[in-house]
Amino acid sequence: MTKEERCQKAITYRAQGLNCAQCVLIAFSDKLGMTDEQCCGLCSGFGGGVRYGGVCGSISACTMVLGMCYPHTLENGAEGKARSASLTKEFQRRFAERFAYLDCRDLMQNPNLHGTEMVEKLGVTTHCTILIVSAVELLCDMLEELEKE
Repeated sequence: MTKEERCQKAITYRAQGLNCAQCVLIAFSDKLGMTDEQCCGLCSGFGGGVRYGGVCGSISACTMVLGMCYPHTLENGAEGKARSASLTKEFQRRFAERFAYLDCRDLMQNPNLHGTEMVEKLGVTTHCTILIVSAVELLCDMLEELEKE
């Protein structure tokens, strides 16, 4: 699936009323070997920054995707844990570089979001959808880089 197809899939689910985390995780369901319904259920409680304005659901879902693709397991121990932490921090850095904040509460108070190129290409204008599409694009780019290593 292309980056644009993943972003479009996320937009489609957002238009149907799903939360940010659900839309992002569903965009990667094929990569995770999960159904859209499983992704939807897993992320049900992550909307609104886990319902208290905490970490944006888009970031939470991207962290889940990174964890599924590059997991910390019993087998890879401390090395896997360090890599997982590093990847999570790197994604957060990329997101914050663009939007300054990681928390839903702070992001919702920022009326002037400047999304990624895909946001512009797809004509996205609504607040959370800008964050969703940007997160999907940023994660696609990061995963592509990691696959080249």
